[in-house]
Amino acid sequence: MFNVLLVDDEREIRQGLRLKIDWQQLGLQIAGEAGNGQEALEWLQTGECDIIITDMRMPIMDGVELLESCSRQYPDLRLIVLTGYDDFQYAHAAIKNRASDLLLKPVTRSELAGALSKVASELERERLAQAERKLSEWKLSRYLEEMKEQFIHSVIKAYPGGRHLWQERIRLFGLSELAALSVRFVAIGLLPVPAEAPEEAGLRLPFELLCRELAASDTGPGIPVFREAKHPDLLFAIVPEDPAAVQRFTAQVADRVRSYLKREVVVAAGEPAQGLEAWREGYLSSVLAWYMGQHAQQAGGEPLRSPADPVQLATQDKLKLLQRHLADGRKEAFEKLVEEELAKALAHSHPQFIKLIFQCCLSIELTADALGLALRDKDEIWIDPEWVWELGTVAKACRFLYGLADPLFALKRGCGTREEPSIVEAMKEMIELNYMNDLNLSQIAEQYHYNLSYLSDLFKIKTGKSFLQYLTDVRMNKAVQLLDETPLSLSDIAELTGFSNASYFSTKFKKVFGISPSEHRQKEKHI
Repeated sequence: MFNVLLVDDEREIRQGLRLKIDWQQLGLQIAGEAGNGQEALEWLQTGECDIIITDMRMPIMDGVELLESCSRQYPDLRLIVLTGYDDFQYAHAAIKNRASDLLLKPVTRSELAGALSKVASELERERLAQAERKLSEWKLSRYLEEMKEQFIHSVIKAYPGGRHLWQERIRLFGLSELAALSVRFVAIGLLPVPAEAPEEAGLRLPFELLCRELAASDTGPGIPVFREAKHPDLLFAIVPEDPAAVQRFTAQVADRVRSYLKREVVVAAGEPAQGLEAWREGYLSSVLAWYMGQHAQQAGGEPLRSPADPVQLATQDKLKLLQRHLADGRKEAFEKLVEEELAKALAHSHPQFIKLIFQCCLSIELTADALGLALRDKDEIWIDPEWVWELGTVAKACRFLYGLADPLFALKRGCGTREEPSIVEAMKEMIELNYMNDLNLSQIAEQYHYNLSYLSDLFKIKTGKSFLQYLTDVRMNKAVQLLDETPLSLSDIAELTGFSNASYFSTKFKKVFGISPSEHRQKEKHI
């Protein structure tokens, strides 16, 4: 319904206007009345109005002054003017101030209804157009937010290709300030209950919305929030490395979740990461900190030592050496180093011992991912950290870690096999998260240590498409989504979907769909 204000110094005329029209049938309602221009302006300060029907000859403030004031202060108002045959100066004022219609007194029922119907239709079209613009802007913001999270995924997963586009991407996604700062990745997850409640799964969405709303309200460069498929129950935030900011954010998250969801939450910050190249390690350290924090909070264990602890810093150097042993297939050196470091950690404290086990698991997992090798046990490790906590001796922990790493060494010796579906699924995930960047099969084959021809044939057998065709299809599907849901130009869409320029994008689009991107967009508008 649109609101109408009647302005005339004669009460009888205002009453007559009320009775002339079936206002509801036109989608209108009379919101108020005024006896002159001044009263009308006073009413407009607090009332909501879409249409004004005004006489021109009134005391105190006539219609001319009212029209001029409305033109300046309320340019979106629709004005319908009532005047007599000899009021030519008033007609000139109505035209000058862009009145919607000028009706001569005495106005008939059909004339007034026609003028109001015309104005109501214009307002309805504008309202729908504004709603469409807002929806389009919202979809664009959500799409860009989704792409920003995909970009963060591609950084923390260290996918090949696209690194030369990082500067362009961080500018596009508003990450320039964060990329230049030292940051901490913060892992956030609800503390599991002893017996999972039936509504537990239903808490995931409100939990995520609460965290995202809190992150969006933060000042400064903003706090990006994202999920990662390997840890679906966790949210991750990237917070500037400022002890006060990290403490404030973690405290606010815990308080908000406790207040609204009546649940306890574990919020754990990883180690500082300076620059995008360090984001992967910063992310992984937050995963480790969360699982350690979860157990400490559940069991009331001793607190973890600070990131600046010299024992921990020494261990980080050894972990890099451990990863080199894994990557190079040096089994004896790996096992010797694991045993030595576990013994040192256990002598220091049990939590430090467990933390090292988790760090070794992450190192093994990262190496396996780089080789395209699926480790069946690794998901169980993260799901049940309680089991890892029970590894109370160096011998037990060594047997567990040696067994976890054995498939990697077997593969390096040439007597092990990779699960072919896992490498194909990894490649598909890489494309989904990294389609906007430069991707080519030779880079991926090199990263996963596969023969290029073999990997190309394997991908086509498992998916029914060549690598390039699959990549193009993903890009085209994203392009269609952008064409349908956003007002972005073809150049912007080409850039966001991994095409070198708008011309090449249009050529490929027409080859795939039979029509140009512009024709597709026009076609969708008329459906």
